[in-house]
Amino acid sequence: MGRISNRDGFVMIAVIFALTIMSVLAVAALWVANDDHRASRAMRESGAALFAAEAGVNYVFGHWTDTYAALVAGLQSGDSLAVAKTTLNNRASYAGVIYRVHPTGGQPQYAVTVEGRSVGSSGGRRSIRVVITSTATGGLFKGAVFSQGLLKMGGSGNMSDSYDHRNGPYNAATAGTNGDLFTNGDADLSSSTILKGDITAAGVASIGNPGGVTGTVTQGAPPLPPYPVLDCPTGGYTPASYIPIGGPGGAKSYDPVLGKLIIGSGNNLILSSPPPGGTYYFSYIDAGGGPITINGGQHVNIIIDDKLTVGSGGLVNTGADPTALSVSSCGSPVKPSAWSITGGAGAYFTIYAPNHDVVVGGGGDLWGAVIGGTVSATGGSKFHYDEALGAAGGNGQKWTVLPGSWTQLSL
Repeated sequence: MGRISNRDGFVMIAVIFALTIMSVLAVAALWVANDDHRASRAMRESGAALFAAEAGVNYVFGHWTDTYAALVAGLQSGDSLAVAKTTLNNRASYAGVIYRVHPTGGQPQYAVTVEGRSVGSSGGRRSIRVVITSTATGGLFKGAVFSQGLLKMGGSGNMSDSYDHRNGPYNAATAGTNGDLFTNGDADLSSSTILKGDITAAGVASIGNPGGVTGTVTQGAPPLPPYPVLDCPTGGYTPASYIPIGGPGGAKSYDPVLGKLIIGSGNNLILSSPPPGGTYYFSYIDAGGGPITINGGQHVNIIIDDKLTVGSGGLVNTGADPTALSVSSCGSPVKPSAWSITGGAGAYFTIYAPNHDVVVGGGGDLWGAVIGGTVSATGGSKFHYDEALGAAGGNGQKWTVLPGSWTQLSL
């Protein structure tokens, strides 16, 4: 009987031990299950935060042209702009910042960092960073001036800077730093010249006032391929029916056989019905004090096979949009004549004349860009590069996410 009682005590101890082990295992199982649940919830909330951050990046990029481009246009390198906090339908939210980066010799770039947050107890957070850049570098006019030969800015008060007409009129106080100059020859900038941008010369760059250059000065750079000379249109010069004469909207005279257009002082030639293709073809334009006005919000091309002379107030176009009017040379004469723009207050257009010497003088301002055989600015003249010209065709900048710039910053 004593041995039986001892066995009964052993069984009771064994049962208690087994129950204890089972309880520990049950608690451990519950703990593991709870950990799995918390881990799953944390992953879900982290995913929600990632999706919120991606939604924020996509929203900023999708609304860049109509919302953010105008806001960031005034940012200088190192400045930032906040992206307002936005709550999504699932109560996750995102907020961020746009930071301007100015690569040497290129168009401005903007680093966009967006943090997404979920609303669960785990408080998931994910941050994404992308770089938004402009494809403007692929356009014809990459800077304020390109000269195949000598580039000279002499006299007192010469300047080159930039702006974007789509963001409002030019304002010297907020002018940009993309007034870049490039020459396949030598560059000579006087001691009073202010350059808000870079200057690159395949030859020697003589800078009278190094402190007046905000960007980089590069000498001995690889030359760019020469810009081709355009072929002249066939079929003769623009018919006289497209050129009004006299009155408040006409030129002084026009000879359609010789292609010689004289606007004359006090006249205002209004081009509102361009010929087929939108291109006017002349041999010579003398806009000595009379403006050309472009109506209808359309782009107009003017091609000249000989000479261009622009006096004060010449070649103005409605809306002050340099992308609306382009003046180009054509043909390859043995002795190409010089193109002269003097006192050009209100001169909003581009010049493409790789086989002509282009002279901007008389203290005038040229809003747009210039490509010339040689280019010189005298008497305090100024170049104001319109950054909208940087896009292919000059029809507006095209923005894209820089390949390889997508980065997940944190978990």
